[in-house]
Amino acid sequence: MNILEFKEVSKIYNQDQAGIQELSFSVREGELIALAGPSGSGKTTALNIAAGLDDFNRGEVNLLNCSLLNLKPDEVLRLRRGQVGFIFQSYNLLPVLTVLENVEYPLALKRVRQAERMKKAKTWIKEVGLEGLESRMPNELSGGQQQRVAVARAMVTEPKIIFADEPTANLDATTAEMLLKLFQRLNEDQGTTFIFSSHDPRVLKFANRVITLTDGKLLNESAMN
Repeated sequence: MNILEFKEVSKIYNQDQAGIQELSFSVREGELIALAGPSGSGKTTALNIAAGLDDFNRGEVNLLNCSLLNLKPDEVLRLRRGQVGFIFQSYNLLPVLTVLENVEYPLALKRVRQAERMKKAKTWIKEVGLEGLESRMPNELSGGQQQRVAVARAMVTEPKIIFADEPTANLDATTAEMLLKLFQRLNEDQGTTFIFSSHDPRVLKFANRVITLTDGKLLNESAMN
């Protein structure tokens, strides 16, 4: 079953700049996909549209059997909070919250009981290798540590699909390898679908399939394993 479908989707910023042009592809449930391409190829734009974070001018996007074109903004928000995780390249951590509070925040939005929130948040903090740093503030962490907090926050709701924008961009080789293996384990054991935007060969190696974009258009698709 397809968990995501792009049908001739275009995002035009202005007359001289097209984010993506008539882009069509699909992602099956349980896949681990990489959107690849150089800077400016449209991969981040496609990722944001797929996650319901950005709008589009033409075409159709179906996410989790829902047409994003037909959903109201509050319905898209509920869909994201309930079944979608997103890992931002710029982290997007809340600066006034601790590591623990940042990770548990998505559960608080879903009105999960505090005891359960704390338990799940601590579990994921440990999973990404930040145990003992729960009380730190974001400005007390390195870039790599902040990225791992963002990963834990995306995973804490156990979403059906996780989007990640350049997830290894700010990580050293050891941490990047650890996180990619964690993604792979979740993909294999829990069936979580992952869609990355990346030009990092380490990410592409872990993908089941690579969708390569150039100038906002589909260049090719290739199975990796």
